[in-house]
Amino acid sequence: MFQSGLASGVYRICNWIMRLAIVNLLWMGFTFLGLILFGFAPATTALFAVIRKWVMGHDDVPIFKTFWSNYRSEFVRANILGLIFLIVGYILYVDFRFSEDFEGALQPVLLVGIMLVGIVYLLTLMYLFPVLVHFDLKSIKQYIKNALLIGISQLPSTLLMISGALLTYMIFRMVPGMLVFFCASLLALFTYWSAHRAFENIEAKLGQAEVSYNSQSTESKHDI
Repeated sequence: MFQSGLASGVYRICNWIMRLAIVNLLWMGFTFLGLILFGFAPATTALFAVIRKWVMGHDDVPIFKTFWSNYRSEFVRANILGLIFLIVGYILYVDFRFSEDFEGALQPVLLVGIMLVGIVYLLTLMYLFPVLVHFDLKSIKQYIKNALLIGISQLPSTLLMISGALLTYMIFRMVPGMLVFFCASLLALFTYWSAHRAFENIEAKLGQAEVSYNSQSTESKHDI
């Protein structure tokens, strides 16, 4: 029984490694297919869509079909979001370089202000792709707003996500050869797994609030 359990565990690990390598190669290929600038965001969205299926227990999902379907359906929306964040990130970088050269008493104020905006930017970016593949919202603004609100309100999951990113960085520093096969997929796995914990926590709280509201409504009707 022990050998059977060990073999099963080894098989699951090897299966995960193979799947992560496949979806990472797809991510790279479709990023270049969109000439990088227009391929990165939809390829990353498709990557997170596949990872989401795995995290939710759908291990047998067809990888290429799921990836291609999401790449195609989210191509425009993902590129709009990607370009927005690219432009905002560039503006923050230019402002930061400008504040470094700025002389006077206002320099610390400018630096603190830019750093605070940068933190908000990074929090939103961390949850952007998980929110994009998990929720069906009406507008680009709602995706950005929800990504920021979840990042702020779910600090334990956010810290877990940051820890996962640091662990991924350390792994790649120790074994650089893994970058080709796992540079995006491993980071996406840590990121979405952490974000999914936040989503479940929010949904649980919303469910409790709904139960509480229905209970209060029933009591009110009974009193009447």
